[in-house]
Amino acid sequence: MGCGASTEGGPRNDEPPIPPINVLEKEPKSPAPVPAPNGKNDIYTPQDYTALDNKVKQLSPRLNISTYENLIKTLTSGCTTDLQKLRSIFVWLFLQDIHGSFYSGVTDPNTPRGYMKLIKTQNGSYELFFAQLCRAADIPCNVIKGIAKGDKYEVGQQAVSELESAWCAVYVAGGWRFVHLLWAYFQEKQTYENGVPPSPGTKRANINEFFWLVDANKLICFCKPHVEQWQLLKVKWEHTKFLKSPLFTEEYFGCGLLLPKKYNAVITSDNGISTIEFDHHNYEEPALDTVVDFDDDVSSNDIPPDLDLNDYVTKASSSSRKTLIVRYPIRGRYKAVIFGGLDPSLPRIVEFRLDCRDIGRDPQPFPLNPPEGFGILPIASQFGISDPVPDSGIILVRPTQQRHFSFTTTQRLEVQASLTHRKHGSDMFSDFVSTRCADEEVHVAVSVPDETILEFGLQIAVRPEFASRNFTVIASYLLVDENWQKKTAVVVPSRVSKNEEDRVRKALIAASHKNSIPPLEKAIGEFEHHSLYDNGDLTRARHKLEQLHLQNLRKATLDRKIEELEVAINSAKKSHVAPELADSKELKEAEMTKLQLRRLKLYMHKVLALNKATISEMHSYQRPRPLVHQVMKATFRILGEPNSKIQEWPYVQTSMRQLGRNSMLNRMKRCDVVHMKQRQVEDAEGYLKDTNKNLVRMCSAGAGTFYVWSNNMISEYQGKGDIEPLAITSTTNKWDRGNKLTKKKVPPNDSVTASQNDTFPNQSYGDDSFRDEWDPAENSTNRKHDEPNNNLVDLSRYSDHWDPNAPSVQDRNTRR
Repeated sequence: MGCGASTEGGPRNDEPPIPPINVLEKEPKSPAPVPAPNGKNDIYTPQDYTALDNKVKQLSPRLNISTYENLIKTLTSGCTTDLQKLRSIFVWLFLQDIHGSFYSGVTDPNTPRGYMKLIKTQNGSYELFFAQLCRAADIPCNVIKGIAKGDKYEVGQQAVSELESAWCAVYVAGGWRFVHLLWAYFQEKQTYENGVPPSPGTKRANINEFFWLVDANKLICFCKPHVEQWQLLKVKWEHTKFLKSPLFTEEYFGCGLLLPKKYNAVITSDNGISTIEFDHHNYEEPALDTVVDFDDDVSSNDIPPDLDLNDYVTKASSSSRKTLIVRYPIRGRYKAVIFGGLDPSLPRIVEFRLDCRDIGRDPQPFPLNPPEGFGILPIASQFGISDPVPDSGIILVRPTQQRHFSFTTTQRLEVQASLTHRKHGSDMFSDFVSTRCADEEVHVAVSVPDETILEFGLQIAVRPEFASRNFTVIASYLLVDENWQKKTAVVVPSRVSKNEEDRVRKALIAASHKNSIPPLEKAIGEFEHHSLYDNGDLTRARHKLEQLHLQNLRKATLDRKIEELEVAINSAKKSHVAPELADSKELKEAEMTKLQLRRLKLYMHKVLALNKATISEMHSYQRPRPLVHQVMKATFRILGEPNSKIQEWPYVQTSMRQLGRNSMLNRMKRCDVVHMKQRQVEDAEGYLKDTNKNLVRMCSAGAGTFYVWSNNMISEYQGKGDIEPLAITSTTNKWDRGNKLTKKKVPPNDSVTASQNDTFPNQSYGDDSFRDEWDPAENSTNRKHDEPNNNLVDLSRYSDHWDPNAPSVQDRNTRR
């Protein structure tokens, strides 16, 4: 009975015909359409509804669906909230094989089975059926209609009047929420045609949870209601904005990649080049790939049969940004389908249309196009390599310029580097590249050859010192003319006039008398670009610039704000006086401080990922287990609480319940080792000395997380700057209690051979148990499995990125 099948032994048909009924799309007395006070992640956690879903699956075949009242009463039995009732209805409707069942003898359209018969004969819709079920459960539900970017939509399409769709707005948890039934239930993103509901598609094996309670600022990227108020957004989207937005998929909103600015669906070439950038957290490493196709049907030109378009498309990475670069071989229309994320399957996340109206002079393939793109490669970590300088895979250069590349390393390595040009072999440029491997750094210097086409590929490869195995490429760079986005392929310095020379020299002298870095960098760059004679002006300007950078580094180090520190370090490393600054005490201290601040941020990552319910459960303990109390005493001692007060659990409870700036999590975010005192650390270490994280986690998962944070903060304090800073990013080292880093060297395996693209087997350097305490790789790759309150998924948390629409926060509306 639950599936709507006809009575056993009866005729397998849908006779007699059943008359359609009029179901109101909008309830006259439903609450006003205003934005919800919170988002999906604030009210819904999938794990909390697993048992309810299983219960509905077990009940479904046995439910009495003769009337709405009987169905809803049994289906929602035991539900204590409207959201639980709504979820039960939603899952039950998904389980129904409406189009595969027969309704012989069903004549009453005002029953569940009767309306299912209307859906099958295309006289009813899933949305109106869902509305009737919700209303029977006393849950306000309205059917919303509008245009939608379904499967028949092409990115950049302007004629969308025929792309109609319908979805539901339900009022639960104090606000209106959207549920798009067809897209949640069926594999195709179906749309209505001429007002007629779509024919049955292929049912999903599992519900697409994205379109269940989907936030308004995300649904607007797919569907735009005809009635503006039902966008449920504080700032409404105009029709043109909807048409101009890229074609997103639901996977975009959880992939870990964010468009840092507003991109139109149609990207026009800039002198034969288009770039598309994505930002990501610097402790995560999402992958990115693209497929670019040429549209022969609408383009006036044809791609030559021997031309491989993949040679004209590449990508580049930095620590927090990935960039796709398309160089167009001919004019015409292209389509870029972009895949990416933390999932190894690399789902499709967004599409763009690319219109090339102009091309650069003699467009050629990139001289080098590694599969992983330009930048440092993930395999570099296996050699203990990190912190590349420069950070970007695209390097702007001038003829005869010196460019330096450096990395920090925890191993002794041998280094090779090769420079490639599309018209010459790498052997021709061997004299333009030099390498050096110091105790803790790898250096590569490149003297840019003066070629007519100024574009080179640089590959840097390493192997363990004294090993006989082949070198492995750990980084690739594209060295390209600084004017690469101009139609002129290269700008060669020319002899300047006397007036121009005087102007450049006066600008340098004027900048030297100011205490500002940018104008002085610009003036020195212009002076050196024209190769003017130095009569002392350039020497004085470079000295002044060096002093300004040192002063900037000292200030940023004392302020201990990681954003300002990174700006100061990057500015120094990209400066015209970078070689003079490379060995300075100020730069080394700034880098040590930056790494320490990064570690402190990493320590907080798993704490911030804790489920709110887990923390609530901990401070609700009346008599906690001794280990739990010990851990929380250590945590609050590090935060500066008096030792005498934290001995009492009620005081710890009260401290955990503080809100706002004084909340435990906010205090932990602000906690810095430079403010900790020796007595605090000794007390905290005493509380933790007789246990370990595994024992604590057996008592409480939440306490286990706080144990890891406290233990890391103790180790960080005890290092006092003598700890090797890069060890924190390795998965093969551990702090010892002697305040030093203990490393065990493993002799290289000379019998192993590998090609340049081979990876090294996992090796263990000493005790690697520290990895479980704070492993950044674990934090990034498992982020999608963390609790639902995931900032990456919620674009509204990124005010400095392009947000398709920031969700507004309004006063909570009570149901009428």
